[in-house]
Amino acid sequence: MPVRGRPEWAKRIPTGEFYLRGYASGDADVLWQMVELNRDRLMRNFAPFVAGLTSAAVACDYIAERMRAWDNGTAFTYGIWRQDKGELVGQITVKNVDWRVPSGELSYFVSRVHLRCGVASAAIRGLLREAFITQGFKRVYVRVIASNEESLALARRMGFRHEGVHRKDFRCGYDELHDVHYFGLTDDDYGR
Repeated sequence: MPVRGRPEWAKRIPTGEFYLRGYASGDADVLWQMVELNRDRLMRNFAPFVAGLTSAAVACDYIAERMRAWDNGTAFTYGIWRQDKGELVGQITVKNVDWRVPSGELSYFVSRVHLRCGVASAAIRGLLREAFITQGFKRVYVRVIASNEESLALARRMGFRHEGVHRKDFRCGYDELHDVHYFGLTDDDYGR
């Protein structure tokens, strides 16, 4: 199967009052500012990859790497933007894409000032629609550390099925080891 790339994934996905858009090099400053505002949460719940954006220049390099992954068909990273103000409020990614299945891992975060406003739910719905309907994915999965109760609840609300816990499976940005809950959603689940 040929590797899929940027042209085959929507560059902009509407999700109600928000939209998903792949990053452009001009987004580095706003991305870095959002990371700065949320660094403690990102360090706790994610590997240092995103939380390690320590300047707009580093964010520019990150965006370039995300664009290469997009072009290679291995990951598709979107900023979550407000329709009314064009403000960056979060990020959502399908990564670890395996085109043989096809499947991928969903990863997301929302800026602290936009928590509990439906941003993550809208973004996940939009990206799942792209993955299952447009791209023909058979499976999307989410990994959530045990202490992230909001994301555990969100995965269940979005219809993901709990598939188990991998003990001491993830080292966060603070170098702490965490148990990780795995959730999966198949195309059959999505169709219901």
